[in-house]
Amino acid sequence: MGDPDLTVDFEFLADCERKLGQLKKTFEDIEDRRDDMKEYWGSGAVAGAMEDFVDNWDDYRTRLIESITSVGGLVAGSKKSFEDLEQQLSKANEKKQKK
Repeated sequence: MGDPDLTVDFEFLADCERKLGQLKKTFEDIEDRRDDMKEYWGSGAVAGAMEDFVDNWDDYRTRLIESITSVGGLVAGSKKSFEDLEQQLSKANEKKQKK
């Protein structure tokens, strides 16, 4: 029997899923630190510019979290599909060998 046509690294997929979850949590936790630096911005134009930046960042951060969630779901779905397929193929191979 030759080399398989497809090889799936389940550990790699699980690691990707875990790291995406950690990354998502990190970006979600940034919201908690949003106001920590306000006292250092000063007043006037600098404070206004920083407030605009933070508001803008919040919008992009939200979109980034949504994208990370989406990719995490795709990775998890791919991993599950390959695991299910591997299990089906193993069962089919066992039945074939019993005959």
